[in-house]
Amino acid sequence: MPRLPCALAAITLAAGTAFAQPVTEPAPLAQIRDEQQLAEALTAITQDPAIPVDEPATRVLAQALMTEGVKQLQVRSYDQALANFLEAYSRFPSPKILLNVASTLRDMGRLADAANTYQRYLVDPSTGAERVAEVKEILLRLDEQLTILTIRVFPRGSDLSIDGGPFIAVGSSLLTRVRPGIHLVRIRKDAASNEMTVNGFEGENKEVSAALKVEVPGEVLPVPVPPPTEPKAPAPSPTDISPPASLMPEHVDGWLITGTQYASDSGTGRERRVRSGTQGPEISAIVPRYDDDDGQVLAFHEPAPRISSGVIAVLRIDGEGRGFAGGLGFAISRARLEAEIMILKSDSTGGYLGLRYRLMTGWLRPYVGLGMPGFAFDQVDETGMTTSTRLAIGVRGAAGVELMINGHLSVHADVGYEHFFFIDDPLIDTNLFVPTLGVIGRL
Repeated sequence: MPRLPCALAAITLAAGTAFAQPVTEPAPLAQIRDEQQLAEALTAITQDPAIPVDEPATRVLAQALMTEGVKQLQVRSYDQALANFLEAYSRFPSPKILLNVASTLRDMGRLADAANTYQRYLVDPSTGAERVAEVKEILLRLDEQLTILTIRVFPRGSDLSIDGGPFIAVGSSLLTRVRPGIHLVRIRKDAASNEMTVNGFEGENKEVSAALKVEVPGEVLPVPVPPPTEPKAPAPSPTDISPPASLMPEHVDGWLITGTQYASDSGTGRERRVRSGTQGPEISAIVPRYDDDDGQVLAFHEPAPRISSGVIAVLRIDGEGRGFAGGLGFAISRARLEAEIMILKSDSTGGYLGLRYRLMTGWLRPYVGLGMPGFAFDQVDETGMTTSTRLAIGVRGAAGVELMINGHLSVHADVGYEHFFFIDDPLIDTNLFVPTLGVIGRL
């Protein structure tokens, strides 16, 4: 996508452009490579006078968090970017930040979470009218792929939990988007609890009731109270009486409460923390060093991790202990994908051409690989008197992990299975289990 002429326009088009992109594309803010333009775009969000703050430093911190979040988006570190955006929103509740949260969730493929975030944007009283129609259109298209679930509770004031998520106090009803499929709904109040399963379909508006059995106690006669033997204390003043418990909201729009991918101290508040996976540890927001220069935040951070191309050396181990082979070549990287070109040498000479795809890009990088090994070998003819050089071409599938030592060196190990074609010699095994160990030196 070409660079927009104005940084503010990049913010204005964020949600609409994100829908048109496949889920693997980064959010539009990540396309702004110019530091000055990015600072101006984020200043337009965090300096919005419509969002009150107790301390001016809150705006500065929110902008620093957003700046780091964009840097993480640029290297497709979506969990970390989301953690930064949600922390910024927790401290500075601007609905414009919600648009960046929603587009990031869509890039991650979490369509239900993105739709609930767009819904939160629409009901926020600070939302301006200039974006409402566009966001409503995006939400309608997302809803075609989701189930809109409305749960009505009895008795009033019960707590609800969906798919193991946090319990939410609900006055009478809760509405949230969920992925199509089966979901577990739990309800509790005091010592009573119950659960039910709900099956939703794409584009369905589904209403269900979650109820608890309530026992009505019989009539209890009052116990006589003996007359006081001492003078009564004066009645407490109104200021001495503890305030009643806060009334529960009659209707709740569920936001990032389904499942265990997010943590929160209050499901009705604005604080959400990102978990690594569904049961992993929480991911803390990264706060870069920053200065506030005449109201403009200048954030200083280390360059985002980037996987560079380099030289690769591997040791191939025959799974049945028949020998080893060494390999030396080049690893050509682009984001998560890496091509490998190597020369292989044992008692015969060969080569390898393959691809590996990393599931993660941090210091621990699990990956899957697919490639084509080839070897030249001598085959004895039927008479047993002469030999001819033949070429064996195979296919290899592998899974392994790469461990980053520093920015220029990493090690990896995998287990692979290979099958070779065009081999007529019965003494040569065409199916091999071949683990490998390797070192990659990067530029």
